[in-house]
Amino acid sequence: MIKTYFVDGDKGGVGKSFTARALADMLMQSARFKLPRPVKRLFVVDADASNQDVCGKGGFSPERVGDCDVSILMRGIETPEQWVSVGNEVFDLIQDWPEDEENRIVFSLPAGAGLAIAQAGEVTEVMKALNAVHVWVIGTDYESVRQLQDRFNQFPKFYERGFVVLNMRHGTRDKFAHWDKSGTRTQALASGWREIEMPVLTPFVSAELSRTPLHHAVLNGAVNGGKKLGLGSLIAVKTFRGAAGARLAEMERETAGEESLDDEAMDDEVPSSGSFTVRPDTADI
Repeated sequence: MIKTYFVDGDKGGVGKSFTARALADMLMQSARFKLPRPVKRLFVVDADASNQDVCGKGGFSPERVGDCDVSILMRGIETPEQWVSVGNEVFDLIQDWPEDEENRIVFSLPAGAGLAIAQAGEVTEVMKALNAVHVWVIGTDYESVRQLQDRFNQFPKFYERGFVVLNMRHGTRDKFAHWDKSGTRTQALASGWREIEMPVLTPFVSAELSRTPLHHAVLNGAVNGGKKLGLGSLIAVKTFRGAAGARLAEMERETAGEESLDDEAMDDEVPSSGSFTVRPDTADI
């Protein structure tokens, strides 16, 4: 079955791209992180035309990683029309995926994606048809919290469950006081959202990596382009990869437990026009 992680945050600088990269990396390692079932296919969509740090040059590329086939798409999404167009491309690619296999899609959304989501109902219908899992990378300021609250207010049922990622590169937990003290957090946790603290990759090493996927850096001991990583940098990447993967794998386990509820709720959903109905299921890779 298909499940799609939409990595959002609606503003720049919070770590959406890096979270999407770490999430995709985890999904390629089903056995290591003991995911509920192995993910056979991973489709990574870089929808941030102004900052293609996920699938741009030196980033993710079509390949087979272990038992997982990885494919990519780079398409900017800023308007409802672009959302629908990209949805068509995604549906075309995945329509032949076997329904008895676990397959995953990871969208890295641009800053301001909420404008398109709020402007047109067909955008949320595209996301629903792909079995959306919301991943909100929260910032340390009030605006980041307000934008998530806006989503709750506009689409209370659609944003009923998801994950808030706290990127600890911003500092210790007390830096997220706006979030921790907010009514938005209280509402989110009460309705079924979960928090995940993203561990820190040393900023120097992160800069060294640039767009290099984590698995490439570990496999080759180098960044894409051939520059070798020092021993300390390589150890830092391996350590981060394990720690981040373990945290993010909770998304797969949590959503696996929710799927029976989702199936019941989706019995009343109307499929997006021109698409097949995609049912959610547990992921593993």
